[in-house]
Amino acid sequence: MNLQDGYAVVDLETTGLDCWNDLIIEIGVSVVRPGREPATDSALVKIDRPLPRLIVNLTGITDRDLSARGISIDEALAWFVAQTGGLPLVGYNILRFDRAFLLEAARVHRRTVEEGRLPARVIDEVDDLPAGRFIDAMALYRGYKLGRYPQPGESHRDYVQRILDARVPGMRFNLATACADLGISTARIRPHRAHGDVVQTQKVFDKLLELNPPG
Repeated sequence: MNLQDGYAVVDLETTGLDCWNDLIIEIGVSVVRPGREPATDSALVKIDRPLPRLIVNLTGITDRDLSARGISIDEALAWFVAQTGGLPLVGYNILRFDRAFLLEAARVHRRTVEEGRLPARVIDEVDDLPAGRFIDAMALYRGYKLGRYPQPGESHRDYVQRILDARVPGMRFNLATACADLGISTARIRPHRAHGDVVQTQKVFDKLLELNPPG
């Protein structure tokens, strides 16, 4: 995968794990370009329902935060497209989690435009979110720990499926574990917030570019 022009690290916070029924509440993006410091930003997203108590406790995000500082999902998708600028998208479990939520949000957005409630589309599922644009740092880390690397001619999507489907009882490979294992400090980083998670994911991915590059 060509990273010559850089890449964008993406992380979402959501109301749950089901992309069909749960909603995005925060998007974090860190744009990494050669010779520059990463540019990191995040946006809160308003939703039409109260946040589950579990999510409030996990993220620290409250209904008041979303009401006061959140933007609509359509504005957030436009912001996401502008921030990432067609770059490869890197994330931790991004192919199975974050991409699924982005795809569903893009589908809802498309239907809203088709029904005349919005003037124009800002994101397209096919053009903006193809699977080949995504790089999964969690699969790269797990593959590195298992000593299983991409095979000649194997697409990154197929590699992710092979590595994440491998059953290894007792193995931990969440972001915090990867940071600790790779010597990446988590001091002053708030976990389960999109801004902090993209910062940590970028550092993990930077290490993995040497240990297990995506090909």
